Amino acid sequence: MYRLIIAAVLAVLLAAPVARADGFRPTDNCLQTLNDMSDVDRVMLGAWVIGYLDNTNGEVSLVRFDNAMTVLKNLTGVCAKNPNATILQVVQSSKKNTPDTPGTKAHAQKFLSQFLAPGADRVALTASLRPSEAEIRAVYQPPLADALVTMYNDMFQPGVQIGPKDGQTELLVWHGTTGSFREGDPVLEDFPGGYADVREMMLGDYPIVRFKFVKPGETLGMAFDGLIHINNRWVLMPKPWRALGG
Repeated sequence: MYRLIIAAVLAVLLAAPVARADGFRPTDNCLQTLNDMSDVDRVMLGAWVIGYLDNTNGEVSLVRFDNAMTVLKNLTGVCAKNPNATILQVVQSSKKNTPDTPGTKAHAQKFLSQFLAPGADRVALTASLRPSEAEIRAVYQPPLADALVTMYNDMFQPGVQIGPKDGQTELLVWHGTTGSFREGDPVLEDFPGGYADVREMMLGDYPIVRFKFVKPGETLGMAFDGLIHINNRWVLMPKPWRALGG
C-alpha cells in the first residue's frame, strides 16, 4: 500500500505544472529558491541534501520520499532563519563538525595538532601536504593552475617544514570552501585579501582552511593559509595570488 501511495504522489508531482524549469543550484539563495521551485524540484532537493550529508558524514541513509520531505521541512526552517544564506551554506551547517568527519574544521584541527606534538616530525608532516599536479588543477583553473604547479613544486623542496615557534602551543583555525569563496561569501573576510583576486578561478567545493600556531591567549603567531581537503587528504596550497601574472 505504501508503494502505491508514493507512486500516486509522484504521478501527481510529475503531472503538475512546472513553476521553474531550470532546477536549482546549491549556490542559489535557499529561501528564495524554496519559494520559487516546483514540487518536483522540492523532491529532488530533499534527496540531494540526503546524499550530500551522507557523503560528508560517511553514512548511507535510506533515500525515500517521506525522508526527503522531512529533510526539506527542516531545511525550510533553517532557511527562514537565515534568509541570505545559500542552499549549500545551510546544508554545510548541518555537517557533523567532528575530528573524524573528513574536511570539517574539527578534522583540520585534529590533523594540524600533529605539528604541536612533542617530537613531531614536521619535515615528514609538511612533505605529506605537497599537492599533486592533478590536485592543483582540480582546485584552480588555467592559466593560474599552470603557474601554481611550478610555484608549489619550487616550494616543497626536500627538508622544508612548517610549524610553531617556541611557546606556540595552540591553534587558531578558520574554515571555508572553494565554492563559498567563488560565490563571494563573507567567510572570505576571515582569509587573506589575496583570495579575492583568485576566487573566480577556483573550482569545486573543497574545504579550505587558514590557521595559526599561537601562544596561549594570543592571536598573533605563525600564520598559514590554503590547507585544502581533496582526495580524502589535506594538502597545502598557500598564497595562490602570488602566481598571478602582471
